[in-house]
Amino acid sequence: MLCFHCTQAACDALASIFKGHTESWLDQTSLPDNDSGWHWQLHAVKISRKLVFVAMEHETRYAMVFWGLKKGDGETLINLFFERLVNHLLLLTQISTIVDDSHAHKLVGNLLEANRAFNFQPGSDRSVQTHINEVVHMCRYDVSDHGSLPDNRAEAAGFEAKLNQTLRSVRGGKYFQPDEALLLKALRLFAGFDAYQLRQVSASLQVVRRQRWASLMQDAEASDATEGSSPSLLKRSSTMH
Repeated sequence: MLCFHCTQAACDALASIFKGHTESWLDQTSLPDNDSGWHWQLHAVKISRKLVFVAMEHETRYAMVFWGLKKGDGETLINLFFERLVNHLLLLTQISTIVDDSHAHKLVGNLLEANRAFNFQPGSDRSVQTHINEVVHMCRYDVSDHGSLPDNRAEAAGFEAKLNQTLRSVRGGKYFQPDEALLLKALRLFAGFDAYQLRQVSASLQVVRRQRWASLMQDAEASDATEGSSPSLLKRSSTMH
């Protein structure tokens, strides 16, 4: 089961009034003690007077942002969540030389089947919320820089691709990249990868990223030499992992 732990702001944003009655997507039933669901934290803010949801996976701190939704529209939120999540994971599998098409199809199929049931629960984790607050700051900066909210398609995906390459640490532990951490977790849970296979995937991602970073730096140096200014690394259309 997919479990969204909602801050008070998210709880309020998931409720709406219809014909004088309050309707909410929240489930007030407590989760069982032996719950083994997939846990995400959900927060809501207003940016440029528009409602924006931020979802973050508890363990990997992988974040997704859903822009300009309507209050109480949990259906659009959950549809965008699965669409964006699957697309991001498929892009990451394409980067790794270890994950083939059969692995990717197995991952997606099992992920969707295992998380057909979902619920929204009140409650939040302070450590996760600290990272969500950092994401919100980056969202506000992006909107200020571009003058508008991203769409919920290519622009949002590009923003998240960069967002989830930001190094994070949980409670003083080792630093990691959320996108890689999410892929490894998904491969373990939904594609049956063992520890050896996961190490191979991680190593293949690091090789590709070093190559791409070296190429990017060469392009930046060439641009400096010819134009006297660095190219923007924050274009919304970019989906580089």
